[in-house]
Amino acid sequence: IICECVVFSLVYHQLQASSSQSVRTGFIGGEVLLPCVYSEKLPKEVNAFWRDKDDKVVLDIFNGREDKMDPKFKSRVFSFPNQYETGNFSILIKDLRADDAGPYDCDIPKVGYQTKMTLKVTGQFSSTSTLLGTPQCLCSSNLNKMLRLTAFLYQFFVSFFFSFQ
Repeated sequence: IICECVVFSLVYHQLQASSSQSVRTGFIGGEVLLPCVYSEKLPKEVNAFWRDKDDKVVLDIFNGREDKMDPKFKSRVFSFPNQYETGNFSILIKDLRADDAGPYDCDIPKVGYQTKMTLKVTGQFSSTSTLLGTPQCLCSSNLNKMLRLTAFLYQFFVSFFFSFQ
């Protein structure tokens, strides 16, 4: 029952965080998903532009293809090309650095859509850290398995949610 408490606590807090689009939190060395989902009908040719606090090109998507990216983000920023047609232009930033923190914008100018969020990057990620605080109960022998399961469930729920928008 203690292990179930940990899993429930982690999943609950992950889902709470995914509903808040204004602030995203990640750990140095970890990864974070920045959502940009347009739920209305898209024109045939659509572009999306991601910018950071310094107006650097995080990612430009032209007509369904990744186009430009600042060297700072090379090999660290990933999008979901198979979901562009459904309006999902979200990005995943891996290997987070302290200087990744700050505001991010996703613009889809052809439809007049823009979403803004702030990325907070905190201390070093470790396998015993939780993403959103310390749960009320711990099972040390299974904590790593539960964290991996929680990360999987979070990605599943995010993908599931984005597939219906």
